[in-house]
Amino acid sequence: MVKTCDACGLPAPLDADACAMCDRPFLSASPTGYRLSATSSGYRWTVDGHDVLTATFRDGTWDVHDADTGRALVTLVPVDDESVCRVALVDHVERVVVTFSPARWDDGSLGIVRDSFGNVLLLVRTDGPTGLHVIDLEGNVLALASTLPGRTRPGLDILVTGTRARQRIHLVLALTLAVELLRLDDLRTVA
Repeated sequence: MVKTCDACGLPAPLDADACAMCDRPFLSASPTGYRLSATSSGYRWTVDGHDVLTATFRDGTWDVHDADTGRALVTLVPVDDESVCRVALVDHVERVVVTFSPARWDDGSLGIVRDSFGNVLLLVRTDGPTGLHVIDLEGNVLALASTLPGRTRPGLDILVTGTRARQRIHLVLALTLAVELLRLDDLRTVA
């Protein structure tokens, strides 16, 4: 078994700490804390103060880019469907398209992520007015998120729980942006 560098695509042994080609560190399989925060041009995800992903609004969609390479990883495409805003998440890394059907933030209901065949992949359960859980079908919590303290600015603190979440890290983090934009009623849709 090997792991693959997100930046350049070079395979590496599972015990490698950094890519031999581009020297980018591999994300650990242990829990990692991310902060999603608003910027003047969109949003960014940081780990320990370092940018790892950025998101910008372009032509009715949100593009999520790797902060180091600028490569597009995921595109969020909001669409009104019978007065419900759904979000298509196009994962350019995994070459998959999924749809997020959101729940209301404050009532504890579920949001559902489905693949292009309608199969459920992930569930999003809100946790009161300030938090949420991203859960896989085996019941594993892939990520926990809560609004930033004080709610004076948009953003989330996100704990990605480990190995299982790493298999879908771009999708999980893009999903947090979709949830935050829906919470702020700032997700613009295309017809």
